[in-house]
Amino acid sequence: MKRIIGLIFVLILTACSGSSPGVDQQGAEKVQRDTTSVYIGVCDSLESFDQCPAPLPAELMDIQQELIGEIRAESVPYLQRMYLVNCVSRADVNLDRTEVATTCRCLYQGLVNHLRSQGTETQAVLWFIELEERTSEGKVPSAWAMDVYIACA
Repeated sequence: MKRIIGLIFVLILTACSGSSPGVDQQGAEKVQRDTTSVYIGVCDSLESFDQCPAPLPAELMDIQQELIGEIRAESVPYLQRMYLVNCVSRADVNLDRTEVATTCRCLYQGLVNHLRSQGTETQAVLWFIELEERTSEGKVPSAWAMDVYIACA
């Protein structure tokens, strides 16, 4: 039963994931167009999940506590901003934004924690970007990622 819930959640996540947090300008411009007035910014040469801190977009300030917890809203790292903006902005409008935000935060933290435990910080960042690309292409994530999705559902 938990696997079925997880599969349903992955389908929702696929709709949430949007474009990949790639490091090229073209990808960043696409995300900026897709999220209307949300400013995300661009970060070159990603090697850490903590790079390029900037403010959480104003459109997410009403759910900032659910999205980032105790992190200061003015200094949210690039990959986290990208992931959260994509996840929240692509969620079904009929879903409660607070619940979506809580789930997005759980997913981001779970994925990052797992990837950091598997290699260096730079490797973990590359794996995270690859996972996001595969998910946005509609490919089913690996078993460990599914476990994270199920845990957050």
